[in-house]
Amino acid sequence: MKAKTVQESIIETNDIVHPSDVNAYGFVFGGHLVSLMDKTACMAAFRHCESKVTTVSVDGIHFLRPAPVGTMLTIHASVNRAFRTSMEIGLKVTAWLPGKPNEDICRAYMTFVAIDEKGRPKEVPAIIPETEDEKRRYNNAEIRRAARLELREKLLSK
Repeated sequence: MKAKTVQESIIETNDIVHPSDVNAYGFVFGGHLVSLMDKTACMAAFRHCESKVTTVSVDGIHFLRPAPVGTMLTIHASVNRAFRTSMEIGLKVTAWLPGKPNEDICRAYMTFVAIDEKGRPKEVPAIIPETEDEKRRYNNAEIRRAARLELREKLLSK
């Protein structure tokens, strides 16, 4: 299986915050934003492994700023690291309103597993980090994975 670069996995999607997407205060619902991020991350994982994928975990969602009605959202997703059958996807959401600079409003990590026709996990291509930022994200993904697995083990052993 041929390894791929991070650049080959990049997906960007855009959406606009509509009145039906907001809470009583006029800002985008967190759940709506998570749904958009999950769809974009799914496309990045699919692009990387060229196989069906499913979300297995959502980690470290950080809502940084609110986004009011009319905000144009850009969701950026790419594979940070590929393990045997899973991939960590890094996400960044930026917001734009006319006359204002782009602002980061949310960051998160999602883990996807590639699945075969019978729904069983299957191997994925390795990822090749090229830039310093990609290498940092690649290394940090291993730290997050170890923490997830340790927490899972602790919770299941009780």
